[in-house]
Amino acid sequence: MVEAIITALVVIIVAGIALALFMRSRSVKPQSSVPKSVSSIGSGTPFQTRKAGASVSEGTSPAAASKGRAQGGLRSRFIALGVLIAAVFGSLTAKLWSMQVLSSEQYVTAAQGNQFTTVKTPAPRGRIFDTEGIVLVDNETAPTILADADVADNRNVTLRLSALLGVPHAVIRQRIQDSTGGAQAQREVMSNPRFRDISFIEEHPDAFPGVTIEQRTKRVYPYAALAGAVLGYTSSASEEAIANPPEGLEYESGDEVGSSGVEQAYESLLAGTHGERVVVADADGTVREVRSETAATQGNDVYLTLSAKVQKIAEEEFEKLIAPDGVIGGGTGTEAALVAMEVDTGNIIAMANFPTFDPTHFVGGVSTDDWDRYTNQGAYEDKDSHDPLLNRCIAGGFPAASTFKAFTGMAGLHYGFADTSRTWNCTGTWTGWGDSYAQNCWLTTGHGDIGLRDAVVVSCDTVFYQIAADFYNASSSIGETAMQDYIKEYGFGSKTGIELIGEIDGVVPTPEWKREYWSNVPESGQWQPGDMTNLVIGQGDVQITPLQLAVGYAGIATGSLPTPTLFKEARNSSGETVITGSSAMREIADAVKGELDVMRDALRGVATEDADVPDLFTDYGYECACKTGTGEWADHDGYAWFAMYAPYDNPKYVVTCVIQEGGSGGSVAGPIAAKVMDACIKLGEGKLEQEVTPTAEITESVEYKGTGAGRVD
Repeated sequence: MVEAIITALVVIIVAGIALALFMRSRSVKPQSSVPKSVSSIGSGTPFQTRKAGASVSEGTSPAAASKGRAQGGLRSRFIALGVLIAAVFGSLTAKLWSMQVLSSEQYVTAAQGNQFTTVKTPAPRGRIFDTEGIVLVDNETAPTILADADVADNRNVTLRLSALLGVPHAVIRQRIQDSTGGAQAQREVMSNPRFRDISFIEEHPDAFPGVTIEQRTKRVYPYAALAGAVLGYTSSASEEAIANPPEGLEYESGDEVGSSGVEQAYESLLAGTHGERVVVADADGTVREVRSETAATQGNDVYLTLSAKVQKIAEEEFEKLIAPDGVIGGGTGTEAALVAMEVDTGNIIAMANFPTFDPTHFVGGVSTDDWDRYTNQGAYEDKDSHDPLLNRCIAGGFPAASTFKAFTGMAGLHYGFADTSRTWNCTGTWTGWGDSYAQNCWLTTGHGDIGLRDAVVVSCDTVFYQIAADFYNASSSIGETAMQDYIKEYGFGSKTGIELIGEIDGVVPTPEWKREYWSNVPESGQWQPGDMTNLVIGQGDVQITPLQLAVGYAGIATGSLPTPTLFKEARNSSGETVITGSSAMREIADAVKGELDVMRDALRGVATEDADVPDLFTDYGYECACKTGTGEWADHDGYAWFAMYAPYDNPKYVVTCVIQEGGSGGSVAGPIAAKVMDACIKLGEGKLEQEVTPTAEITESVEYKGTGAGRVD
């Protein structure tokens, strides 16, 4: 700004001087150049000057006067031309002075900026460890052959690379012409080439100008598909991600970014800091010289609360049950999910899914064949991979079945529709809405006279149908959603708050929800009495996730709801802890200790008194509280559920497990949950011995025939 003002002043001064000279030239009269007396030509007789006031004809010859006027006019033109030239050169001089003196530093800086270009280099991502320091996601450093952009125009070099590497010449040129990493960035020709090819290039630099060997990292998953849906995968940064990166991050084209699971949830910690290469480039972008280079910084290592040992046990049990011969449909059930969590911290110890997938297939970009195989598209359209990419623990919606009775039973206690002394008569058929709308208990022969505790132990539906009817009939005084509101206090119908992206809310149906859901078919959106009796036993439109159920049962065990987390701590590249995870507990608004104690005792009764359930724990040295359930699915075996917490007197862990088309929760899901609980307790005591080996992904399946068993819990 100051330079511009000074330059303008100089130009004004020069122009003012030029204008003054011009005006002065205009003020000189033509005749003033004629002498007042001259000698006579040829006679020597003096010629008298004219008197004042005399006319020209009296004192000057016409020719002389005309000549004087002509000379005066010509002189004026020369002066005007001189003024114009002086103004032009003055302005140029002022501008040059401004550029070379006043603005010299600015132009030097701009020139250097045009000469030097800063190129970002990729940074290694942080690694991912389990709670004991077992590396779940690692980086592998591999030599990479890189080439400057102008190498694509050097046919001799590209032909040599093609012959050496065994890659078609057209492919070599295409890779070098790929500018997705930036115009001046080096292009990747081949990752992890043969050692002899590296040696040949390094020994013959003159034959490969512009070609270098650099060590670069790529993602490695040592245990293949183990916890695949939880760990997630990475992919190349999209244009949208580059334009709108997370706060504090900067993406370049070609960067690998987290796209699901832990890789995505902790992106801000795992992403490294780009390195920088300052290069000298000419007008067409060809790099001529590397002036300086700053190494990239690896992202932070993330340590999870997850135990690879417990996770391995859960996934092994799923495989033995569902795909004993490596084919889904050859065993019992088709899909499964399990959550193991600390009740007082929310730390996730295991989050198992079946089937799962190997994130290795996404390194460097997933192939079309693999993607189609995972998603049943293209050549796999007629196959059923059973959604291996889905994390069912947070994104799978299942009917809660009888595991819900722990919460609806406490709602009945809270509103006075149940107590420890009241009994109901179960004949196997309940007709509270009239004979035309009879509903059966799962035990169609009936349980006879039964109280609330025993109704929980043997999972009698009739008792809960009547509790639901009492809520429905009292809706005018307590509100039509009193039972639902109580259930929601235990975390159902909303996200748990875990860091993973993709968690669903689940559904606790209400009259308003039903009207909105059926808004296009209003006649189907009316809230019916049967909606309440379906809700009370966890059937109908109820949808929950295994993680929500784990949080809910932790609430029963402790009286508070934990916020689940997978994060233990983050360490920088020097091994220093930079962030430590923390636990968060929320009080349950309507929790009453007496009501909780009644339900805790009933759940303990399930573990010690219900049919074959006590046999599940004969090999283990802990006492627990638990509940079974079978979610109904028309024309299919139901969803087998088992929820438990232990030790009973001092709850530390909660485990929830669901097997799709598994049938009985007690006999199918129960054994797996019990074994995982034993592993959690041993882990806490430092006594868990379990080899962690890679988990192979299983996506091949056959049609599942099922057992045809109905509800038994």
